[in-house]
Amino acid sequence: MQKRTPFRQRLANVISGNSKSLIPALNPVDGVNFPGGAGGRLNTYADKPAQLAALTGWVFAANSAIVEPSAAVELVLKRKLPDGTKEVVTSGPAMEILELIDGPNVVHTGEQMRQLHFTYMNVVGESYIFMRDVSGEAFIPSKGRLPAALDIFPAHLVHFRLGETYTKSTVHIGSETYPVTAFIRDLNPDPANPYNGRSIIAASAATLDIEEQMKAWNQQLFANGARPSLIFQTDQPLDDESYARWKAQFVDDHTGTDSAYKPLLIEGGKATPWMLNQQDLDFLESRKFSRDEILAMFKVSPGMIGSVENVNRSNLEAGFYVNAVVNVVPRVRQFVRQINATLVKVYDPTLELDFINPVPEDVEAKLKAASAGVDKWWTKDEVREMYGEEALPGGLGEQIIVQGKGAISLEDVLAGGTEKPATDDQAKKPAAESKSLEGKQSVKKP
Repeated sequence: MQKRTPFRQRLANVISGNSKSLIPALNPVDGVNFPGGAGGRLNTYADKPAQLAALTGWVFAANSAIVEPSAAVELVLKRKLPDGTKEVVTSGPAMEILELIDGPNVVHTGEQMRQLHFTYMNVVGESYIFMRDVSGEAFIPSKGRLPAALDIFPAHLVHFRLGETYTKSTVHIGSETYPVTAFIRDLNPDPANPYNGRSIIAASAATLDIEEQMKAWNQQLFANGARPSLIFQTDQPLDDESYARWKAQFVDDHTGTDSAYKPLLIEGGKATPWMLNQQDLDFLESRKFSRDEILAMFKVSPGMIGSVENVNRSNLEAGFYVNAVVNVVPRVRQFVRQINATLVKVYDPTLELDFINPVPEDVEAKLKAASAGVDKWWTKDEVREMYGEEALPGGLGEQIIVQGKGAISLEDVLAGGTEKPATDDQAKKPAAESKSLEGKQSVKKP
């Protein structure tokens, strides 16, 4: 009967790379699942709990760059007048709508609830805000009636079931079932199933999984993977005493980050050295690549998450502008439209929820326009008003200063630039003073 190779010999063979029949590869990317870490097959983030679990690292940072400014946008209530115009509502019973949205329940402020709403929309593609009455039961909107509170459900635990019609659909969480009409339900429609939401996480599953695999690799490396830089393989089995001494040496001298790359000797017979190395910097560069790809999926620039490498102030301001245009405004607009359709319009068809445009002013474009227009089609006072400044004293900024000789009126300028003759007082001025005034005319706008 052939004697089986001892475990310690097989272990040494596995470490040296001669055999992979005993244990899986040590590299987590090759398929071993470390306790508490990623690894193995690709995580497709197909279910909502897995999608929410991805809200870490770059995903958390990118989501926060969108969610926080979106939730901070100021909401206003407007009423449609008979002539078709709209006015902002600042008093009256209708203000109860804003009060409800600003203080939806005893747990969350309005801004906190909106943060959760936008997060669920990004991460799982759906959001469920439950409207309840004073008894805690489901509230169905009707004219002149508002719910007692708004509670946001954890969207990753909610299941939507489509009925014969949409209004007969149901929402399930745990053992509870609610009518969909009791929810302000929002979603990013999934092209494969338009009645369900699709998250950014699911759409970028491959990129996120690669990022998680790399984080797991680095975590295990620094936590307990201080691998030796040199191994000696023997062609003879170790006796128990030698193996015990080798095991103690491995535990004492080759575990932990302080013991990384210390040489390891296995005794007994002819010794063959094996060199081990790893390219950790490749993983760091790959993580930068995956970071940029994740930010691209969220349409967020690196400067928005505090990464200011190779970013100047102009680029950073442009990043805030683009984020407001492509991320904040579309999300807030969809949020208020959903509340209008589900609740506000039912309460009073003449009312609608709106928001103050959060897009920051393009300072550079405004400055270029002001510089180009002053003393051409804008007076100094008009330009000062653009920047919130008071008019110049004594009417000094009310006139447009145009190039030419003599004083002409705006009508003359528009008619073809007819020049008026100088007055007697102007003719009597000293030559030096006359020269200083030459080429400037004051034209007051009508």
